[in-house]
Amino acid sequence: MLIASSQFNPIPGKFEYNFNKYIEFINEAGKNGAMTILFPELSLSGYTYDFEILKKGVDFFKEIKSELLKLSRKFNMAIVGGTPRVVLGKLRNSVFVIKKKKDILFYDKTHLFRKEKEIFEPGERFLVYKFNGVYFGIFICYEVGFPEIARILAINGAQVFLAPFAFGKERKHIYDIATRARAIENGSFLVSSSTTGKGVMEYLGNSRIVGPDGTILARARKKEEIIYYDIDVSTIDFYRFKEEGKSHAYFLNRQKHLYTDVIK
Repeated sequence: MLIASSQFNPIPGKFEYNFNKYIEFINEAGKNGAMTILFPELSLSGYTYDFEILKKGVDFFKEIKSELLKLSRKFNMAIVGGTPRVVLGKLRNSVFVIKKKKDILFYDKTHLFRKEKEIFEPGERFLVYKFNGVYFGIFICYEVGFPEIARILAINGAQVFLAPFAFGKERKHIYDIATRARAIENGSFLVSSSTTGKGVMEYLGNSRIVGPDGTILARARKKEEIIYYDIDVSTIDFYRFKEEGKSHAYFLNRQKHLYTDVIK
């Protein structure tokens, strides 16, 4: 499956500008045959702590979701992007998944970073979904530092991690190590889509697609671009279960009975 990851600088409150970037990137990726495209964290609203902008972003998503659905159907593509949403009257930092059906899937960020805790309510469940025969799991930005999330997703079937980011440049070493580590530990592919430019922080960019052995298969080198990789999930069992070559076989040798108090 050809996967596309977008990188750009969403501007807080400039909803039409951000959405036009979505349309531009989706059309480009669709013409190139991509079957999934990932966008950065809160990229429809722009990453911000401004409550009013985020509330307007909730309404904006409702206005444009039908257009995203049409594009998903046109290109036989799953569109995965970042938007605020409201659940039981509280704002959440969310990722939406539109995959040709009217029913939209959402993942709400469960582990909030610094000032996010003053703005958002955390989510309470993880998400694994299937599209065109491939299983995907989602975590958002700061959550890359919680190995339990990625492992739970993998145990529940995820072969590819989709990770939207708005990550600070000063913590580049964390991003570099953690994105590769989550892929290696789980014998999974990892796709990141990362904000660039300046906003509430100076953003790292450096979107990447990582293989199950930790190899960086594709990376963004410009401030604004799409990167691609044709992912072959049939290779995953080799890294998870084979004790040969460069495989680590962590899933083969995992002692499940020792983890029952933490994870099943």
